[in-house]
Amino acid sequence: MSRTRVYLTVDVEGAEERVVGGRLVPAQGYDLRVWGRFENQSRDLGVGLLMTELERCGLRGTFFTEVFGAHTFGLDGLRDVCGEIRARGHDVQLHTHPVQRRARYRTLGEAPAKDSIADYPRGEQAKLLAEGLDLLVASGVPRAELLAYRAGHYGANNETWSAMADVGLVVSSNYNPCYFGKTCKMRFAESAPGLFLAEAGVYELPISNFVEARGGYRHLQITAVSLGEMKSYLREARRLGIREVTLVTHSFELCHIDSVEGRRGRVNSVNLLRLRGLAEFLRDNARDFEVETVGALAARLAGGAPREETAQVEMPRGRRRHKARRLFEQAYKRVEAKLPLALPVL
Repeated sequence: MSRTRVYLTVDVEGAEERVVGGRLVPAQGYDLRVWGRFENQSRDLGVGLLMTELERCGLRGTFFTEVFGAHTFGLDGLRDVCGEIRARGHDVQLHTHPVQRRARYRTLGEAPAKDSIADYPRGEQAKLLAEGLDLLVASGVPRAELLAYRAGHYGANNETWSAMADVGLVVSSNYNPCYFGKTCKMRFAESAPGLFLAEAGVYELPISNFVEARGGYRHLQITAVSLGEMKSYLREARRLGIREVTLVTHSFELCHIDSVEGRRGRVNSVNLLRLRGLAEFLRDNARDFEVETVGALAARLAGGAPREETAQVEMPRGRRRHKARRLFEQAYKRVEAKLPLALPVL
């Protein structure tokens, strides 16, 4: 049996102005939200730390990098991010949050842009994707490497597949059952837990989900599931014949941002230990699992490689004991975020 392919994906993005607890939180650009650079820390806690954790286990990730924030935070910042990721051997692909084109819209007295690409008609979607590709090319990423796309909030619909085909994108990574009741509008009768051929000749690499014990879906995001749940899913995916597993994190998930204005933050010890444990598990079980970038998958498919789609098998189910561990960890994280607590993991 061939190895199960695993895709470690990171959504790299800033943040627009937000009102939290009745207080306006300023927009967060590349330093805080991407690099994780704080006045009270001697090392970065963002994408640099993420890459270091993967590299120590010989792994490479795919960094879906948000582009429209460059209009607010500067193209030079986007160029620095893309350059560092690629220089260290990782993969850069397209990610969009149209609202970040004017991330300080509240201060400017403007209405926010629609942030989910599904809220735009197909033609407008294609224009947004084309502009996003141009911004990544302007940031030093060769156009030939840009073959995959993830929408902000997984907020895509079936027309997104057609818009992607219009601009030459090969692999979508948006289909997320956990977000079906939220922002993900994609539906496909012949979907599968792993790679499948969707509409307009575009392949879909869905976000891996399991079925909770009492129903509903949970996706494999570092901040949302325990290490035990990730390991269990990987083993079950292999047993069921799911050929591809896609996990998600964000550029800011390894830190707690204590103060945007004061540029203060701390490590998120639970999330860091989860990522570290996952990387070590994949390294130690390389006979069964192959970590590949989404860019490599898309290039292979674009080159006419034989399709290796997952059959319509059942979705793995979660286990109560792993969920109990998750609930404990999530509670600890909430305490750690409010109090000066952190496990010694760095």
